[in-house]
Amino acid sequence: MTGSEALSPAKRALLERALLQRRDSSAGAVAIPKRPQPGPVPLSFAQQRMWFLEQWEPGAPTFNGARALRLRGALDRAALERALHTVIERHESLRTVIVPGAEPLQRTLEEWSFELPVLPGPDGDSPEQLDDLLSTLSREPFDLTTDLMLRATLVALGPEEHVLLLRMHHIAADAHSDGVLFAELAECYAADLEGREASLATLPIQYADYAVWQRERLQGALLQELRSYWARTLDGAPELLRLPTDRPRQPVQNHDGAHHRIALERSIADALLALGREEGTTFFITMLAVFTTMLYRLSGEEHIVIGSPIANRNNLELQGLIGFFTNTIALRTWMGGNPSFREVMQRARTSALGAYAHQDLPFEKVVETVAPKRDPGHNPLFQVNFRAQASERPALALSGVEVEPIAVDIGFSRFDFALELELGSETLGGYFEYDRDLFDHATVVGFEANLRVLLEQLVADPDAPILTLGGAPKPRKVAGRSIRRR
Repeated sequence: MTGSEALSPAKRALLERALLQRRDSSAGAVAIPKRPQPGPVPLSFAQQRMWFLEQWEPGAPTFNGARALRLRGALDRAALERALHTVIERHESLRTVIVPGAEPLQRTLEEWSFELPVLPGPDGDSPEQLDDLLSTLSREPFDLTTDLMLRATLVALGPEEHVLLLRMHHIAADAHSDGVLFAELAECYAADLEGREASLATLPIQYADYAVWQRERLQGALLQELRSYWARTLDGAPELLRLPTDRPRQPVQNHDGAHHRIALERSIADALLALGREEGTTFFITMLAVFTTMLYRLSGEEHIVIGSPIANRNNLELQGLIGFFTNTIALRTWMGGNPSFREVMQRARTSALGAYAHQDLPFEKVVETVAPKRDPGHNPLFQVNFRAQASERPALALSGVEVEPIAVDIGFSRFDFALELELGSETLGGYFEYDRDLFDHATVVGFEANLRVLLEQLVADPDAPILTLGGAPKPRKVAGRSIRRR
């Protein structure tokens, strides 16, 4: 037995976190330099994949991101427009366009204009009409070769009530970017109202600098090490997770999706957090183990592969940038042997820590390395996605204005099925995102019921073999056989 194996779960988790932090600090010590001269540069690997997908499905809203905020109070529209203009001016990623070609390049627009249009609200006090308006605006396509990657619209609901809708294309921004955008927007708006200069730190680099550095860094021995890890990890994994669907899979995935929102009792979350402390697992890993168990019970597949985004901002220079740095990692958990939930938690932790340590290989390169059979009917490597955060989303604060977030369902699903969770002060909230070509809403409501029952059982008896838990759904047979990679 090694020294780390002799430690208690809690101490082992602390050691693992310390090792990860040490690795991250080491990565951050290697400064990302500014590129030698301005001008067009190659795309980052993430941008390259976005550009490929745009060619595959032009104009689709699949990678549009939207944030809607209800603003109550005396809003200075002109000051808000100027604040947004300042943010776009600071972050080149928001005014970067693609130059098509055999090797596409990215170019920063030097001449551009930005306006904050104001639209009248829907007739009457109709939340449904407002939701439809926000969804329609959020689905408007971006032209990646000409457009700014940030759009904003104000919907006037009354003299002192508005809805601010912000849209960014994923090629220019990720989830971490929301916090950067909101912080800078709040400071610029406040500074404008107070007649002073905004107090914003100088950005050490821009996104294009990162793209150049990433391509120079990711080669040689490092590239081979990362490729070898992912080839081993995903060897023999099923190419398709066969969930019980309501309809056969379409030959080409349309990404027509919807959200089903859920709100779980905070008491369940607290019990899971306590169990995680006993086992030395984070909130994310604990909930990953729950979702993995749910998928196993639905599919009967012993090898569950779930995709999950990771911030991938280990370098200090990247913390304050708006840009697309997120990588998607494949989390494979073996469910064979009828394990207890505690054992599933340990397996999920092992999978997650290995993926964290090898997160630098872009998803595009993982797909290239594993080389699964490509099928336009489903995503490669995994068809289910998961995200969980132990804190609420970054909030926007505007001087003299009350701000309340509004959920926006753009009407797409990048995957067959996904679960997003957020630990709030009163609930464990979130939503299922599902492909409507595969699932009826009633089926997803049933999945929620299964999840609620499962959570109660796992908390009540985490040592019970998971197949002995009562109320397990019996998976419906799905046409076709499970295909494994060789």
